[in-house]
Amino acid sequence: MKSTSSPSKSSSARLKRTIWRDALMVFGGFTALLAYFISIEAFEYVVDFSSTHESWELDEILTGMMVLPIAMTIFSVRRLREAYRELSCRIEAEEQAQAMAMHDPLTGLPNRRNITHAIEQAIDQADEAPLALLLIDLNRFKAINDLQGHQVGDALLIGIADRLKAHVGDSAVVSRLGGDEFVILLRDAPQGEALIARAEDISACFDAPFELEHGSVTIGASIGVTYVDSSDVSADAAMSQADAAMYKCKVRKSNCVRFFEAGMEMAAIRRASMEADLRDAIRAERIEPHYQPLVCLEDGRIIGYEVLARWRLDDGELRMPDDFIGIAEDIGLIDDMFYSLLEQAAADVRKWSPELTFAMNLSPVQFGDEWLVERVLKILAGAGIAPGRLEIEITENSLVTDVEMARNVIQQFKSQGIRVALDDFGTGYSSLRHLSELEFDKLKIDRSFVHDVYINESSQTIVRTITSLAHNLGMQVTVEGIDTAENAQSVIGYGCDIGQGYLYGKPAAKAGMDQKGDKSERAA
Repeated sequence: MKSTSSPSKSSSARLKRTIWRDALMVFGGFTALLAYFISIEAFEYVVDFSSTHESWELDEILTGMMVLPIAMTIFSVRRLREAYRELSCRIEAEEQAQAMAMHDPLTGLPNRRNITHAIEQAIDQADEAPLALLLIDLNRFKAINDLQGHQVGDALLIGIADRLKAHVGDSAVVSRLGGDEFVILLRDAPQGEALIARAEDISACFDAPFELEHGSVTIGASIGVTYVDSSDVSADAAMSQADAAMYKCKVRKSNCVRFFEAGMEMAAIRRASMEADLRDAIRAERIEPHYQPLVCLEDGRIIGYEVLARWRLDDGELRMPDDFIGIAEDIGLIDDMFYSLLEQAAADVRKWSPELTFAMNLSPVQFGDEWLVERVLKILAGAGIAPGRLEIEITENSLVTDVEMARNVIQQFKSQGIRVALDDFGTGYSSLRHLSELEFDKLKIDRSFVHDVYINESSQTIVRTITSLAHNLGMQVTVEGIDTAENAQSVIGYGCDIGQGYLYGKPAAKAGMDQKGDKSERAA
């Protein structure tokens, strides 16, 4: 980046020029007057005049006038030194303000304004020296920030900035755009396989955990890359290309590197549009609850419903949770969505028979909400619903993020009479230690073990073992994905307690739901 003179340095230079000019003018005037006085022998006139006017005491006055220039010189020098000190302080303050305007205050990296200028300069020379932009978005940073606190999040961002700077060296510029997004500018970038290797090497620097004061943190990154070899591309267009490639990684929900390809801009535009539409949908309560029956396997009666989120579009079509739950977590809307669904569900539940319960899924991102339990209780109380009718479902993967925080949330719910279930058991990373330490009321066996349980001996062994383990720990067992009578007979024989699946009913809106639990109206 080319250096430019700051306004403060220009002011200093102008002041110095003014001082020298004034000094030369004074010295020149003094020299001219001295020459004139010598030529007319002015001193003799002064002596004669003083002698003829002794009563005026002109000699004492002249002596004082000879001392006065020395005093004025001392005064001027002191004032000049103070002016220099004040100017130096002003220059330092302006330089600090300039640095703050061009750098991220947390990490010290160049900010968006700074890196945009650097990209523009690099693009001007792209015909001779191509460049590459790597846009980095951290995966699951918001969850870490919410669950472990902003202090840990800030320390992690500083650690990432330091590692990236050390990794790329002086040949590249690392910048923080804001939030959990970074960008790397590679000047005179390689192309082809060499650029792929460079990008993958940068991605690999996230493999090792970040050792922070509060403990070890592991985080991944989605990296979008664009290669620019023409000065016809604008800085904004290059950033948009890298952003579009990065979103392709985010869709895969894994750590990866993607290079920009034609057409990716439209995918990024669609993602941004979906985010905006999702915000509007939550505000308008178009994320609505659908209900799937939970059936007692012993006698076949409906004992409650699981609340499942559905996004109703303007044309009446329903969008499934996999299409928007992850986005809601990424952009911080999962809390608003959860409480909106809970309010809508509570309004429906108050119309049901009192013995029917309802279950809702809790995102691990919500564990960091210190008012979570209080807000849930307030909604239930407002609808006149007893806390014991609600069951909160937590997935196995939630336990990996922060076991202590999960334990605290579970204990708070249970102390208020709200039951807690471990969802999708067998597909995540929980251990038997978690089952013994955390006070779950129920285990939900994932549907992947059930769809062929009547013929698959491995699935049969897994279901029997989980059921026996859960019962020995004092927990009930719910089996998801029961879609056929054969599967139902199998899990009943293994001693499972509650069934859920298309055999008993598909998720339905409240208008078409069996609110009273009459078996004769269940959907097949």
